[in-house]
Amino acid sequence: MTLIEKIIRTEGHLIDSGLLRRVFDTVISDGGRFEVLDFTIGRNNDEFSRARIKINADDVVDMNTILLKLSTLGCVIDKEEEITLVPAPADGVVPPDFYSTTNHETFIQLHGTTIKVDKLRMDGVIVVGRDDVGLVTASVRKLRDVRKGDSIVVGLSGVKVKPEYVERSRSDFRFMSAEVSTERKVRLAVDRVAELINDRNKKVVTVAGPVVVHTGGAPDLARLIENGYIQALLAGNAVAVHDIEADLYGTSLGLDLQTGRPVEMGHRNHLRAINEVRRAGSIAALVDEGLLTSGIMFSAIRTGIPFSLAGSLRDDGPLPETVTDMNQAQDDHSRILEGADIVLMLSSMLHSIAVGNMLPANVLTICVDINPSAVAKLKDRGSLQTIGIVTDVGLFLQLLASKLLDHPSVPI
Repeated sequence: MTLIEKIIRTEGHLIDSGLLRRVFDTVISDGGRFEVLDFTIGRNNDEFSRARIKINADDVVDMNTILLKLSTLGCVIDKEEEITLVPAPADGVVPPDFYSTTNHETFIQLHGTTIKVDKLRMDGVIVVGRDDVGLVTASVRKLRDVRKGDSIVVGLSGVKVKPEYVERSRSDFRFMSAEVSTERKVRLAVDRVAELINDRNKKVVTVAGPVVVHTGGAPDLARLIENGYIQALLAGNAVAVHDIEADLYGTSLGLDLQTGRPVEMGHRNHLRAINEVRRAGSIAALVDEGLLTSGIMFSAIRTGIPFSLAGSLRDDGPLPETVTDMNQAQDDHSRILEGADIVLMLSSMLHSIAVGNMLPANVLTICVDINPSAVAKLKDRGSLQTIGIVTDVGLFLQLLASKLLDHPSVPI
């Protein structure tokens, strides 16, 4: 049996981020062995640590598996190599050994030059081309958007990933990530979120689920939109339907929002809401008629923030603004997410995971959900930058709006 050997190097906050341990665990779990050749520890808070590590594996398949996983952790082969480019054989089809992207900052080496990869997202491919003035460019593209003849990066050679490192300023969130939060912890979390989104130079996008309406959080989310703390809204058909139902009939899923009791024939109220919007022609038209006077969608339309409603198999109606073509909905979401600094995910597990896949790792995501597994699933899918707050989303929004709007004189 021929022993395969490679030397890799890595740098960053290797110790306090746990990155070095993850490198070692990855090598061992896939049947490899490692030997640390050089290790230089950072001497202060800002200085990176650096390591050179020899990796051994029993065959090429094991080695390639190890190297592929290590590349997502920011490890590169200790030798300057250039990328390999292969043309796409057909529209929507790429070479079988294509490089699958992560959400971390990525660079490629070509003709002795390091080129930054644009439009980062998970589960895409890197397409290399030239811009209008002839400069070489590299960007991530979804498989369906690849065109025959596009130059696709294959293999691992010449690709360098820079994973996000632990930021010490985020450490105060750690205690909220894996347990049901007490009231005191929720208030501490709200204070920190308020501090983050109070920076008007940051673009904050909200991903909202219908639970926001069911728990009475819609008025508070609407207030945050009205006062400029939320710059974009991503949701499904159900959020808009129940939000409009709440304004028109005072119910959500047929339950009185004031008493929590079922309303006679209330089960049809969401259908009545859909019917009213379809009669008017759009949500905006219902606002213009003066019939829709409050709520999330009213505030989004009145303030003019961009929003996208993605359809699903479960939707009734749906509303005229709901995009039922999933490819178009993905593109709309991606466009709205461009330039986002913070994404606030409110009790919408599947929608949050989908949005997480579209984001580069330097975008801070804050996931608020009563179910702890929502945060765990986001992290499992690769959104390691997620901060989790396990609590009732209605309570969270009430506290957040109160902190930012009702007590502005209190230091944040």
